[in-house]
Amino acid sequence: MDEPANLFPKRALKGVLGGWSHAGVKPRNDDAIAGKVPGSAWEMQAKGIVACIADGISTGRNSDKAAQISVIQFARDYYSAPESWPVRDCAGRLLTALNSWFHAQNRSGSPEAEGQVTTFTALIARSQTLHVVHIGDTRASRLRGGRLQRLTEDHAARFMGGPEALTRALGIESDIRVDYLSEAMAAGDLYLLTSDGVHGVLGGAEIAQQLDGAPLETQAELEAAARRLCEAALAAGSNDNVSCLLLRVLELPAETLTEAHDRLTAQAIPPRMVPGNRIDGWEVMEVLHASPRSTVYLVRRAGEEGVQVLKAPSRNFEDNLHYLEGFSLEQWVGRRIAHPQVMKIRPHEDSRFLYYVAEHVEGQTLRDWMGRNPAPGIATVLPLLGSLAAALRVFHRMGMVHRDLKPENVILGPDGTAKIIDFGSVQVSGFREIARAGAEELPEGSLNYIAPEVLTGQEATPRSDLYSLGVIAWEMLAGRVPVDLETRARLPARPADWALPQLAERRPDLPEGTQAVLARVLSPDPAQRPRAMSEFLADLQDLSRRQGAGRHGSVPLFRRGSAGFWRLWALVSTALAVLLALLLLGRL
Repeated sequence: MDEPANLFPKRALKGVLGGWSHAGVKPRNDDAIAGKVPGSAWEMQAKGIVACIADGISTGRNSDKAAQISVIQFARDYYSAPESWPVRDCAGRLLTALNSWFHAQNRSGSPEAEGQVTTFTALIARSQTLHVVHIGDTRASRLRGGRLQRLTEDHAARFMGGPEALTRALGIESDIRVDYLSEAMAAGDLYLLTSDGVHGVLGGAEIAQQLDGAPLETQAELEAAARRLCEAALAAGSNDNVSCLLLRVLELPAETLTEAHDRLTAQAIPPRMVPGNRIDGWEVMEVLHASPRSTVYLVRRAGEEGVQVLKAPSRNFEDNLHYLEGFSLEQWVGRRIAHPQVMKIRPHEDSRFLYYVAEHVEGQTLRDWMGRNPAPGIATVLPLLGSLAAALRVFHRMGMVHRDLKPENVILGPDGTAKIIDFGSVQVSGFREIARAGAEELPEGSLNYIAPEVLTGQEATPRSDLYSLGVIAWEMLAGRVPVDLETRARLPARPADWALPQLAERRPDLPEGTQAVLARVLSPDPAQRPRAMSEFLADLQDLSRRQGAGRHGSVPLFRRGSAGFWRLWALVSTALAVLLALLLLGRL
């Protein structure tokens, strides 16, 4: 439709790494750390940040080599792997390859090759998600809000009362079992990778005390903090190598659709609430709308000015993955688009419940406006349609199609500016990365505004939204939709079934050509519609000028008045002419 425009700032993942490793009291350092913060924006978006730690077993002749090879090779191969590989699959393949190599060397019988056994833990920060892969007794932890949370479990056990021994590591067996977990990151999170020489002597509270409150925004600051932590472990009596690698998350990008889907479908749907109930600090003031599919509340929170809108899905759909995907999509769209003509959804807050909070948009719905203005002129509806077209362009420039534009989904501000408040049916190009649950469903509500191609299961395009805009234009002028599908037993199957009534029968005052302009935009064939909304608006502008000219007397006299009026005028004129002729003959 219109050329894309860079209207929205694109946030990117920002993070910093810093670490320190030392042999401690031992003659050889069997630990190894490695990581990478990509310098290119593309690599940061496609791959993210990687941090690795490994701890070779001290009894292995070449375990120091195994540790070094594992962290360096994993990071190098991860950035070389296809972008299409999911992080979990990619990490699994890389570790399987490393394990096969180490296991083969250990069985080679060569003193120069055997003894390559190491633990391994890696963090991969990509978009808004942290991925952890782990085998052995190196650890990954997260410091958030002053509290240290352990993310991995040690693969070690005591046998016959002896010291702890590794039960899983790279190079021991031909097949490996690697732990994997993922979690949503938050800006400001500090992630730690430590060897057992550190966490074996320092408790979680001690580690948190060492790190919490320190300025940790640069690589130098993180390296200094990692060194202090390792030296604290040595001072506490550690008799092993000591290593620590820190990852600080400085800024997060907008979440991907897959992340939104995974997070939201794991949450519980809240029960139906009444005024006075609270959820995560939000107090329900009023139930604005309730349907079998969702409930919308007016809410407020202590310490915040103004009121907000909270929307929660119905428990009737807790097992309907397709519906939950649509709900997650609506939140993703509302958080991604920052434009005054699209309702803004607040950033996600940690909660075990599935809902979202959005701005409270004041004004009247387009449906209410149409009820108060039953027969407007084109000059009256044109600014409203132009504002609505501008709102739709916001979606189109982001590679989205609304698909469910109708008067109930539009709020008009005091100045007549249109704002779209519902986008649960938006079609997004990137949504293909989420596996759809079952067949595509039609948008909720009336079918009268949905383009014919969407009703038949075809992919929507910006011209589909143009059709919806045309239906609204027709209804504003005529007082009813052009094709009422709600009264039909089945959907139209032929182009003839979409035939339009004569608009002049309901609005004879509209300028000639109005029917043709609307018929073009309401064509059942998308290819026959205007290529851009600006063409449709230009045609309406031309009609408006002609209608305005008519009010100033430029419309020919024969087009004014009713047919009955002109028949009466003809009879009177004829009688007067006859009378005048008789008078003239009498004088002669």
